[in-house]
Amino acid sequence: MLTQFQEQKITRMFRFYDATGNNVIEADDMDAIGERFCEEFGWKRGDEQDKKFRATFRQVWRRLLLRFDENQDELVSLGEFLTAYKHHLSSEVSYQEHVQPFIENIFNIIDTDKDGQWSKQCFIKFYKGFRNTESEAEVAFQALDSNGDGVLSREEIYQHFYDFHFEQNTDSPSRLFFGTL
Repeated sequence: MLTQFQEQKITRMFRFYDATGNNVIEADDMDAIGERFCEEFGWKRGDEQDKKFRATFRQVWRRLLLRFDENQDELVSLGEFLTAYKHHLSSEVSYQEHVQPFIENIFNIIDTDKDGQWSKQCFIKFYKGFRNTESEAEVAFQALDSNGDGVLSREEIYQHFYDFHFEQNTDSPSRLFFGTL
């Protein structure tokens, strides 16, 4: 069972994935997200980062579509998305199996210089890739940079991603991970 605050955060994440803004998640959204990230990061369509990034999002899409598209219309509604996350967040094991692999894959793709952290500029590109503004990205980065060192370490990213899903404190910086609620 999701709490009201979790539902609010998961609904925000749904909007994050609904790149075309038509209130469903579909294959076109995964393509639109891929295009935005190519633009933000300066990747060429078809290069290694682009391929890895798109493969990660196709995997997310298949998991949502295959298991939680209740009416088999190849569109994932907000209700179906919330049902998926009720399952994915039902236990630590389920989280580690279904949710955590996403951030592991994305972290390594976004960490373009392979130093084990995201710079502020890298985070801003990540955030803007999901239709957030640069000013929103600045605010989120400041909140998420737990130790104030000007970068987001792998540990900080993983912890905030985890906390986004489970933390019940409405003032937690992790609430900003996918955008302003």
